[in-house]
Amino acid sequence: MLQRTILDSLRNWAESDYRKVLILRGARQVGKTTAVRMFSQDFDTYIELNMEIPEDKELFENYKNVNDLYNLILLKKGKKPIGRVLLFIDEIQGSSLAMASLRFFYENMPHLYVIASGSLLELYLQRERLEIPVGRVQFLWMHPLSFDEFLLATGRKDILQLEFPFPDYSHPVIRDIFLKYALIGGLPEAVMLWLKTNDIVLVRDNLNAIMESYRNDMIKYTRTPDQAQVLRHVMNTAYLEVGKQISFEGFGGSSYRSLSVKNALETLELCRMFKLLYPYTSTELPSFPQKKKRPKLLYLDIGLLNVQAQVMADYFGSKNLNSIYKGAAMEVIVGQMLMAMEQKVGFDVAYWKRDVRSSTAELDFILPWKGMLIPVEVKAGKTGTLKSLFIFMDTSPLDLAVRIYDGEYKLEKLTTPNGKAFRLLNLPLALTPWLFDYLKLEFFP
Repeated sequence: MLQRTILDSLRNWAESDYRKVLILRGARQVGKTTAVRMFSQDFDTYIELNMEIPEDKELFENYKNVNDLYNLILLKKGKKPIGRVLLFIDEIQGSSLAMASLRFFYENMPHLYVIASGSLLELYLQRERLEIPVGRVQFLWMHPLSFDEFLLATGRKDILQLEFPFPDYSHPVIRDIFLKYALIGGLPEAVMLWLKTNDIVLVRDNLNAIMESYRNDMIKYTRTPDQAQVLRHVMNTAYLEVGKQISFEGFGGSSYRSLSVKNALETLELCRMFKLLYPYTSTELPSFPQKKKRPKLLYLDIGLLNVQAQVMADYFGSKNLNSIYKGAAMEVIVGQMLMAMEQKVGFDVAYWKRDVRSSTAELDFILPWKGMLIPVEVKAGKTGTLKSLFIFMDTSPLDLAVRIYDGEYKLEKLTTPNGKAFRLLNLPLALTPWLFDYLKLEFFP
């Protein structure tokens, strides 16, 4: 099984004196169920229920109190509770009664460790108006494999054990492995298939099958044939819109109206397949993303994007990512890695835009962190202008900016055309998962 860093978060949850019922959230196929099963090895007794199985769902339909429910579960599953007991309720969106029971497990059985999870949970919560027992639960997000998890999967734990900051001699080795990650992505099934077979055709077919399963799942929850048609169109054409500020009107070359496309994209965002990034227009906090501005689109996983864009073959023989759909892959994969860090580091990824008639400017990402708005520019190659970054830095209180690119690590001293001096942290693409560690070196040495 693939080692997932979320196991550390699950163990922290279990050891907390203020533990509540845990709801594990995330898109389909990111490994939620497998992670809980791996975590269950820390317990003396493990009970797993699935609300898509009628026999399990029925357990929640006629109980008088949570103690009776628990005893019924033990009886049906043939379990004798010994030591620490972990109860896992999977696909919980399939039962409103199971969702309601979480409150009573928390209030009446605090000694029991309870985790719930569900695919398309966010969509169910909104569409079916399921109520989460507020104050009795806590949440943990799960994402596709991050690059550091990919390193573990490929047997390169030795790289993660290097003294930080990573020595220069290690960067080419890390980069070579990263190119495989940029090809395959981080969905566990695809990664496992690659590790077992080294057959990219099988991986491609697997990712195509996963994409089709997403399409089929999404269509189930549309209310009309017209909504289903728009949703399918958005899923099939979104790869054409990556790296751009999108327009809802006419999305993907269609004649669909703005509201229909917006609803479809927001539905897919609830399912965590995409993320809509809205821009900051300020260079310092307090500030908030402007929801009335045009958003940018990020994918759940670079592997899914690659198969949709039919560019997997372009990775072979390519020594960099510069030419792969005009550098859009760079921005997507950086976004994927940043999203995987959001919960751990404590920020919400967005982008920055200055929309002035005489001079527009845009930065790929802006990261609210420790009271600062960190500007991040993603460059496909080692060269390229930094016009937008200079415009940002002219009014920013910071003296440090970040460029993520396919080049070497270095810290430069630059000056904007208006005379503002600042430092530019040039971070190799493969080191993106450690961006905040490098920032700490500069801000808090």
